[in-house]
Amino acid sequence: MTTSRKPPARRAAKPPALTFADVRAKIQRPRRVVELVMDAEAAAEIGALEELLDRAQRHDEANGTETARDVAKRLQELEAQAEASRVQFTLEAITHRAYQQLRADHPPTKEQIEAAAKRGGEEEPAFDPDSFAPALVEAQLIEPKPADSEEFVEFWDALSDGQLGQLWGAAIQIQFQTGELGPPSQAAADILRSFGMATG
Repeated sequence: MTTSRKPPARRAAKPPALTFADVRAKIQRPRRVVELVMDAEAAAEIGALEELLDRAQRHDEANGTETARDVAKRLQELEAQAEASRVQFTLEAITHRAYQQLRADHPPTKEQIEAAAKRGGEEEPAFDPDSFAPALVEAQLIEPKPADSEEFVEFWDALSDGQLGQLWGAAIQIQFQTGELGPPSQAAADILRSFGMATG
């Protein structure tokens, strides 16, 4: 009596070796969207009006008046005004060589070096923050794009310290951001399973 034998299972084809062209095609430098409320005056007044509204409500409850109505109306107007001034700025890290060149183009001034020494600093400042900060933000800015450098300088000069600090802080952070990933999202996996969907 003869027995039939199953043919040996075929081994899965070995994937082709990864080339440097493949690696380069995967490169995506970090990006970040920075939301800026351009009407900072309205935003600041909103906080004051929120406190005033709270006091007006307590006053109305105690005295049977309706002072809170006008405050609430003004608060809503300011919220709409501030929201209408919100702009999204998309920044993308530049290459490390471009960053080093940009730093070299904006060395610290003599006054900044002397000031650092007086503060007891052991090293000279890496760059002139007054000129390097706007230069880095402009170099990283993907959208909206200014027509030219002159237009960007006019924009930068019109910002408050807090507004330009948001852009500068985001720019320097994403420039040194790594691509390290944390563990897969357990919440996402649980939600997909609840819909009967397989997860990786």
